[in-house]
Amino acid sequence: MAFTKATAPTGLRTNELLSADNSLPERHIVIATLRNAAPRLGLSASVISTLDAMLSCLAPKRNHHTVFASNSTLTFRRNGISDRTIRRHAATLQETGLLVRRDSPNRKRFTKHNRIEGKALRFGFDLTPLFDRLHEISALAAEVLREREQIDYLRAKIRTAANASLVENPDDDRALNIFRILRRKLSLEDCEQILANLPVTEVEAEGPDDQTPNLTTTLTASNGQFVRHHHKSNKEHIDKESVALKKETPLTSSDAPITIPELLSACPQAAEFSLRKIETIHDVVAHARTLAPMIGITTQNYDAAHARLGALRAAATVWAIMQFHDKIKAVGAYFRSITTGSKSDNFSPERLVRRLAKAQSYAA
Repeated sequence: MAFTKATAPTGLRTNELLSADNSLPERHIVIATLRNAAPRLGLSASVISTLDAMLSCLAPKRNHHTVFASNSTLTFRRNGISDRTIRRHAATLQETGLLVRRDSPNRKRFTKHNRIEGKALRFGFDLTPLFDRLHEISALAAEVLREREQIDYLRAKIRTAANASLVENPDDDRALNIFRILRRKLSLEDCEQILANLPVTEVEAEGPDDQTPNLTTTLTASNGQFVRHHHKSNKEHIDKESVALKKETPLTSSDAPITIPELLSACPQAAEFSLRKIETIHDVVAHARTLAPMIGITTQNYDAAHARLGALRAAATVWAIMQFHDKIKAVGAYFRSITTGSKSDNFSPERLVRRLAKAQSYAA
């Protein structure tokens, strides 16, 4: 029987700790990030749901991350799964390095305080490793999302090419077999291999700066014929004249370019999640791409904002939203609205960041 003694101060915390309930990120962000990173961590959906139940048992104000809930409580919060399943999921989380199990001699979960020494023994599921690894998990989640987007893109190219082949030859067994293969879940390597083996004459994709991008793919068995398939997505209309007028408007002090020290001062919450020291614009942009999926901003919406606002201004918008995203009902919709949607004409990332900087100075 494993017995691990854990000691910690019993007093109120004096600094902010990462917490699923009372500090960034909220529980739903932790779980959403874990679900995106699940393929890299080897976690199933049911194990993540059990971890979600554990997070829901954490006290809102605490100086620790230990779950004291019994297996019966966790079973109830997991809609009646078996006690054996709870134990198996806890073992999986411990093997993955997201949880430390601290067992008391009688296997009960509780805290024993020593007011004289100001310490406590805590027995239960310690989720500190999860919060310590949030930066790493966020990076894994962003990597998985980028890979999924690339897979979707390659699948579209393969489907377009196979369809063009069938237009030329309805009895093309190779193209028909490709459609059967596309019904399965494919890895990035699978898609690249399939595309490499196709007799593609020409593959073109318009850049993201175009407001109505289309994908043009040509597939023929010989170079004597060209069959083109055009796919156009309807994008939100942007008033180019108003954008041009904005560019001609002289910059005020509040619209001056954002500096990195300014951004770090205005958005400390975003800076806390950085794995490295933020020193260059590249660091700012790379970190914004990691933060975006954590708070519900899709890669497609971020790329659209990047194309319209530029690299630094789009990244600064994500940093700023991270500072107050808990006050926004739908972060993804809000980000799209202010960067490329109905409220984008009058939006200035510089003014937003400087308002946050002023609020930070008042709070200090």
